[in-house]
Amino acid sequence: MPTLGMQREGLMMSFPPKVKEDALVACGRCCCLCHRFCGLKIEIHHIKPRASGGPDTFENAIPLCFDCHADMRTYDPKHPKGTKYSENELTRFRNDWFEKIKNSGGFQSTSSIETDKLIFQKLMEVLPWNGSLSFISTNNFAGWSFRIDNLDQLSRFQYLCDNPAFEFIDTDLESSKAQLLNYINRFQSLIGQYTFPTSNPGFNHIPPEWEEKAPQKFNQVVSELENTAKIICNSYQELTRTGTRKLGMLPNFAHF
Repeated sequence: MPTLGMQREGLMMSFPPKVKEDALVACGRCCCLCHRFCGLKIEIHHIKPRASGGPDTFENAIPLCFDCHADMRTYDPKHPKGTKYSENELTRFRNDWFEKIKNSGGFQSTSSIETDKLIFQKLMEVLPWNGSLSFISTNNFAGWSFRIDNLDQLSRFQYLCDNPAFEFIDTDLESSKAQLLNYINRFQSLIGQYTFPTSNPGFNHIPPEWEEKAPQKFNQVVSELENTAKIICNSYQELTRTGTRKLGMLPNFAHF
């Protein structure tokens, strides 16, 4: 009799190896929804669920990162919250990304390079190094208060990324941008969840009393914030290096 682990493994391995291989190559191991490069952390999702008769075919496969795949699995149609992806929507996202990956391996036209230069320049204007990034890379979050507006550039970058026009044509740049956005979203979520206004308007802090009353929680929050800040800065520098190499430009706003 198959064990629960074997049953789970069977579900995960439902696509034939060749279908999985073709899908992973077609997406460049990037999530078809958020465009992050996933490496090993990627799964193949059935666009039409197997429970509804969805086949284990390439046409019904969409590669997703763990986070986006979790969104597919956790949606409860009996208690709907938010808006579920439709099968047609997933297919369009998948096809658009596959096409972008397919076209990215060849020669980039002058017009596409110029478009990416404009997007790259705008990114550096909204999120320069010597602003919110420099702040989070050096700030001590261990109980010390900080001006919340020091994070405004992170928020502006998040807002800009909501615009579908703010998307690189080059898939390496787009994947790097998506990865940076993911870490910024994580950082901002931590700020919203674990820091609170002080008596001084415009300032937030991790409650300093946690250091004495809940030291494990205090240390964990500080560690998560500072580690995520470090990853954000590394991700930003990698995106800048990729932009410089691919586009042949270093914006005036990218000060290191």
